[in-house]
Amino acid sequence: MMLMTLSTALTLVLIAGFGLTLGALQIVNMRKVNRLNQALTEVSTRQEALMRANGGAVVKLGQSMHSLEQRVTLTARRQQELENKDAGSLTYDQASKLIQMGAAPEDLVKTCGLSQAEAKLVSLMAARGVGKPA
Repeated sequence: MMLMTLSTALTLVLIAGFGLTLGALQIVNMRKVNRLNQALTEVSTRQEALMRANGGAVVKLGQSMHSLEQRVTLTARRQQELENKDAGSLTYDQASKLIQMGAAPEDLVKTCGLSQAEAKLVSLMAARGVGKPA
């Protein structure tokens, strides 16, 4: 009977030790879980701050892009207006001014790209006072 009591006591001691070990492991694991939760909260807070900062930067970038798009549109419109101007009228105005300054029709052919006939016509018109530039 004593053998049975000793083995029962030993079993009880082993069970108690096992229970204490499990309890200690659970406490250690709970502390690890708490540290991980705290770290996760900190990382989440930093991530939210970065997202807010990025959101502000994205808004500012969008505003800058909108401003640039407006400038590009305006520049394209101005370029189109310049391209639509009659290039010939600029040449004839330039030729007329050169004639008034004493240029010969041959000079107009060289500098303005006019044909010989056009240069003579501009010269005659300037001599008669027709089509004077403003």
